[in-house]
Amino acid sequence: MPPKNRSSIRNIGIPQPLKIVLNDHYDRCRSIQGFNDSYYVCGGIKPLRDTTIEKANKQYALAADLKQIRIHDFRHSHASLLANNGINIQEIARRLGHSDIKMTLQTYSHLYPKESERALQGFLIIQFKKSPNCV
Repeated sequence: MPPKNRSSIRNIGIPQPLKIVLNDHYDRCRSIQGFNDSYYVCGGIKPLRDTTIEKANKQYALAADLKQIRIHDFRHSHASLLANNGINIQEIARRLGHSDIKMTLQTYSHLYPKESERALQGFLIIQFKKSPNCV
């Protein structure tokens, strides 16, 4: 399936522990006869079907005694975790592959209800900090 738009093709950083897991998986896959660099991370010569991923997701959620969420909800969780940890909305848009930040703001602006208060507190800190020239 081709990407929706040009911004869908992007490089994003991943945490070192995930890099290690993916590199280990890659090394295991290299031992498969016919392996080449066109292999998919999961699925081999062709990507896994959505139904296969959903089935595994259901099994893992059940095994972990967690509520099952849709695969697309992992994307929203990723964005929410970034927003709740103070990551700039522009970076979130870039990571999600949104070609326009408006889409990100429309979808995730509810995650920023305290921004007004945070801005006020930041201004108060700047406003009332003693200057070295003040008595």
